Amino acid sequence: MSNQPVHVDAQVEGGLQHVSSRRSQGSLQKSHYIFKRLSRALPLPSRRLSRVMLNVLVGLPSVYFPYVPNTQTRDTRAGWNDASQGPLLPSLEEHYNVDYLVISIIWIMNFVGFMTSGLTNVFLTDRLGFGIAAPLGASMQGLAYILMCWGSPYPLFLIAYIFNGFGLGLQDAQVNSLTARLPNAPTKMFLMHAFYGFGATISPFVATAFVQHDPDRVYLYFTVSLGLAAVTAALVLGVFRLRTEDQIVGSRHEEVEEKKEVSPSETVQKDGPPVKKINQDSGSKMKRILKTPVVHCMAFYMVIYVGVEVTIGGWATSFLIDERGGDSSAGYVSAGYFGGLTLGRVIFIPVSKRLGPHLSIWTYTIASIVLSLIIWFTHTIVGNAVCFALVGVFLGPMYPLVMNVVTEVLPGELQGGTIGWIASLGQAGSAIMPFITGAIAEKYGVWILQPLSIAFLAASLVLWMFVVRT
Repeated sequence: MSNQPVHVDAQVEGGLQHVSSRRSQGSLQKSHYIFKRLSRALPLPSRRLSRVMLNVLVGLPSVYFPYVPNTQTRDTRAGWNDASQGPLLPSLEEHYNVDYLVISIIWIMNFVGFMTSGLTNVFLTDRLGFGIAAPLGASMQGLAYILMCWGSPYPLFLIAYIFNGFGLGLQDAQVNSLTARLPNAPTKMFLMHAFYGFGATISPFVATAFVQHDPDRVYLYFTVSLGLAAVTAALVLGVFRLRTEDQIVGSRHEEVEEKKEVSPSETVQKDGPPVKKINQDSGSKMKRILKTPVVHCMAFYMVIYVGVEVTIGGWATSFLIDERGGDSSAGYVSAGYFGGLTLGRVIFIPVSKRLGPHLSIWTYTIASIVLSLIIWFTHTIVGNAVCFALVGVFLGPMYPLVMNVVTEVLPGELQGGTIGWIASLGQAGSAIMPFITGAIAEKYGVWILQPLSIAFLAASLVLWMFVVRT
């Protein structure tokens, strides 16, 4: 991949980028924010507030995805949301008296919400900024859980998933975009997504407890998710104080100017001219993103990758119960799988840095395929459970690796919108691919999970070849 912008880490103390008073954001570019306060030049956060913001930002994914059956999100709550789906799925089928195919419609509803967030993220960000758009996403999730937590009729339960998908997709885009602008962004991206796995590790224990102790009212689990959505919205509002990305880390123009002071050569592309800043509206920015070939390659890669990640987490419990003779305790396998995601995103940080993103993705994907083959052809519950956890370990690092590649190959003014688009499409994959699995499982049995996972992982490698060559 030629013409990659040179990445320079800002050498600053603290979590978020903190600079001297001379960088007071006086040069914030003209914007289209609907509130004047969002366009106002504000002093950057203090070091203390910056650290608090970083802690909230990194931990957000574990919280902003409180479980919604068969949906996933990107952080602690995101992880909470994704991982609980597996243990809840069989009980929800019984509660609503529906089969695999009908329960899988929730993924289609999520898909609608995710795609809506992907198409509107640039517009909402340019007019509301991070400090409003992120809590708006959490509020949409809260609305979804309000509709779910009282055992609503199935059609209303399905509609709730549209709000859930939109809220998750919007938060995912906002958090990834802001994290990509932090100093030492690659490491922080890994840690942020590790918290997704942390939330996903905890939630199956809570979900399984509801399944075992109150199976007739398993929908009450969503009251816990509702509480987490409220906490998320309150945290983002209270800590970030409605600030935009530029009001948190400084405008992109100032970032370029500071790099010039370090070394003039650090602001140019390899074998190319200096990067020019382009002022443009949301529509023009989105058109540029959609006309960039590498964006589509990475987006479709994420559709498959996130789809596989969520499909395994969502259907592993049903697989062990129906194909390996397990009981409701099989729900804990989801905890092992998402615990593996968490572990992989931490322990493979130095390995991924040494191998580079492209070789890392090839290595981790091939390892995941081998482990999936072992699950397919062995028939012990314990052995399958261990392999599911190891698949999680190797799948874990790939999401943050792709997000880091975005910051390497695209100019700054397109990174936020591109990350949002890729993240939202990835969540769309998390909706459509579990549905496909459920539809096929309804006819042939849930054993189909393993051959489908292997086929999807192989397809992701083919797509990544195009990313490398673009």
